[in-house]
Amino acid sequence: MNTPLQILVIRRDNIGDLICTTPLLHGLRRKYPDARISVLASSYNLEVLERNPDVDEVFVFLKKHQKSHGHGRLRMLWNRWRLRQTIRDRRFDHIILANGGWRYAHTLGGKQLIGFREPGEPDHRQPDVLAPDHGGFDEHAVSKMAKLGALLGAKETCGATKLFPDTDLVAKERARLVSLGWDPKRASVALHISSRKPDQRWPEESFVELAKSLTASGNLQVLLFWSPGAENDPMHPGDDGKAQRILNRLHGLPAFPCPTAEIKQLIASLSLADQMICSDGGAMHVAAALNKPIVCFFGTSFVPEWHPWGVPYIALQKPSRQVADITVEETIAAFAELQRKLF
Repeated sequence: MNTPLQILVIRRDNIGDLICTTPLLHGLRRKYPDARISVLASSYNLEVLERNPDVDEVFVFLKKHQKSHGHGRLRMLWNRWRLRQTIRDRRFDHIILANGGWRYAHTLGGKQLIGFREPGEPDHRQPDVLAPDHGGFDEHAVSKMAKLGALLGAKETCGATKLFPDTDLVAKERARLVSLGWDPKRASVALHISSRKPDQRWPEESFVELAKSLTASGNLQVLLFWSPGAENDPMHPGDDGKAQRILNRLHGLPAFPCPTAEIKQLIASLSLADQMICSDGGAMHVAAALNKPIVCFFGTSFVPEWHPWGVPYIALQKPSRQVADITVEETIAAFAELQRKLF
């Protein structure tokens, strides 16, 4: 009996990056239905792959700067060493470097490394099989991943990004929102107020004005999302304070808090929204993977490379590359334009 092909995809970076890799994983599954497809993800983004039928196994790489995994430095290093040995013992047929990293990947003992050319490195420190050069900032991340899949004959690698919400969490979130007065029969717009990058942050005053405008007709409800945590947390600053101030100013309006301490909670809660307004980032890609139309703010990131994939969207970006310079009026106009696209 033939041993099934073993493929490992390495994607240890951010939430959005891993979401943009899901079409590659689907293409590999369609090409090799009997293969064992594994992903090396980070302790930060692994929940993106829960219930994904295209993935057989997820290896977890503990990140130094992410403390929620609960391990101290020595324990973290021990886990990393053990992980490397486990992967080496498997002798993967193909290891795909979704975002570079030859130095680490070549220690994993795979039979063949597949990736893009690593800038500044000599030929002997390159993947065994090199993908054609991609379009840099002008080519979408999903399209770049498709070039890697093509090297293994996978063709269906540019479809929609996909997430698979936990149905129990969705039901609990629905019940919680209903208890607050949310009407599941009325359309809901998700507003995500957080961004890791300062140039991607929209002022809270603007969110207040936008929410008031959206709910003025009585036809729309607002679901407010944010990154959890205190604003003065040096390791992981969050927007608990900002969210509470916004909610206080929206008192009496159909605006409902959606605290999401974990990615799987974000996925479950966003699945209940109909559309999304947010800055470019992980939450935006979550919404796109849940098939939500989006108005998105871009700061210094590149729209062609990171726009919402596979869904109707309007991207707003100012010449200053500062999201704070986008006006409420421009956002309302973009939202209206998005409705025309939809209906």
